[in-house]
Amino acid sequence: MNSIEAYLHDRENALRQREIPADLLAWFNHGLSPEDRLLKFDGWVRAELARRLDWSWAGAAKQKRIEQCRLHLERLVLGLWRRGWMLDGKRLAFHITTCLDAVGEYQLRGAVNDFWSYFKACVDRYVGANAEELRTEAMRVGSHVNQLLDAFGVTRRPSAPTMPELIAQRADEVTKAKTLREKQAAARRLQKQSNPDAPLLPGLGIPPATPRQRPHRAADSSQTFGKPGNSGMISSQT
Repeated sequence: MNSIEAYLHDRENALRQREIPADLLAWFNHGLSPEDRLLKFDGWVRAELARRLDWSWAGAAKQKRIEQCRLHLERLVLGLWRRGWMLDGKRLAFHITTCLDAVGEYQLRGAVNDFWSYFKACVDRYVGANAEELRTEAMRVGSHVNQLLDAFGVTRRPSAPTMPELIAQRADEVTKAKTLREKQAAARRLQKQSNPDAPLLPGLGIPPATPRQRPHRAADSSQTFGKPGNSGMISSQT
């Protein structure tokens, strides 16, 4: 076994030891309500971030940094939505985890000096860098479904919204966003009522800002992310 095979083998074993809870994979199920799918999706992304990346540098702020990365990772999903590539379920999960693994591999090599800069760069360039493959995959999925329905003489019914569409709604990029946010808030309240002693998931218990409140300005990335004393970003060239 050469060094690359050994590296991949060790990484796969480490991931198996930190399996994702089965209930978080429920976002694959289109039968759930949109607000429930979003809650499960958010939890799944947090869990994947926690197990695929090295957070030793974050210290006590680990959960906060994971939440900030989860929010930024939505840009990858929105990038698919803007191009009309509605990949969902396992196909969407594959691209999210592929992006995270690219960051994780560089971390293991000790090549990431400024985590936040490198993480943002990987997320922001993913769709563009893989545009041809993503377009082909999205077209193949849509064509395959239409061919099956045509073969059986079935009229296609309006389908449930895909995860890229749900993320776009929540991001205020379509008109139904307010309604979806209200439903999410109700789902969180119901979750809390069913088990009052259980804490809400990180980032879900923060009350919305009132119109008079102004959001805190994001701290400088060099002060909030990465290892102390390091700055800059490694080259994207491998």
